[in-house]
Amino acid sequence: MPAGRGTWPALWMLGNNIGTAGWPACGEIDIMEHTGNNLNKVLGTLHYPGRSGGNADSSSKTISNATTEFHIYSIDWRADSIKFYVDNQLFKNFTNTSSLPFNQNFFLIMNCAMGGNLGGAIDPNFSSSTFEIDYVRVYN
Repeated sequence: MPAGRGTWPALWMLGNNIGTAGWPACGEIDIMEHTGNNLNKVLGTLHYPGRSGGNADSSSKTISNATTEFHIYSIDWRADSIKFYVDNQLFKNFTNTSSLPFNQNFFLIMNCAMGGNLGGAIDPNFSSSTFEIDYVRVYN
């Protein structure tokens, strides 16, 4: 993952109905977020009505080398649960129900933002960094 204060790489998903339902009603699943202002702490987060923004349903896992080695970030997403893993180690287990927006089609987003509410202040001397993804697998 990229290093440097203000970097904010993420692997995340939004409900396909965002255009009609809006956010957070469409649901958001953050498979992995990391910030350069809090090195080696990765987040797994769910946003939905009543639990969004600063009140989202989130857990974290600290790994010692997030910016220097590849890691496997994954979820096991089912009708009754969403489980978050780093390197096959469970760090969040969420109970999914039919009343939540997590039982519909979602699309995947891979991006690296700079700054923002979670990314924080950007190092004034920052010039570049790399967000490298080795592979993506989706099973149904």
